Amino acid sequence: MKLAFRDQEQRITERRERWAPAWRDALEAVQDLTSTRSDDGVSHPPHYTSHPSGIEAIELTRHHDFLTGNVLKYVLRAPYKGAQVQDLKKAAQYLTWAIEKAESKENK
Repeated sequence: MKLAFRDQEQRITERRERWAPAWRDALEAVQDLTSTRSDDGVSHPPHYTSHPSGIEAIELTRHHDFLTGNVLKYVLRAPYKGAQVQDLKKAAQYLTWAIEKAESKENK
């Protein structure tokens, strides 16, 4: 049994070593994005760029449909814009619409 565990541990270590360069490259890319961003109120307003991860809402929402993207946008910016409850209610409304849309597709 110890041999099997050692083999598994070795495979995990090898995988980590193989993926390490890709993870470092990805981390550097994110750091480059966040360090070159300006804080102007049109392109990068503070309520979209203040998330501790350094990721701006548009970087996530552009990969989703309109309704789901707005859910993400309002949840991500809620603590930083000054109207947290209002933004969370907006997110809930968009989520309700997204659920209704998904349910109507399932029922066809």
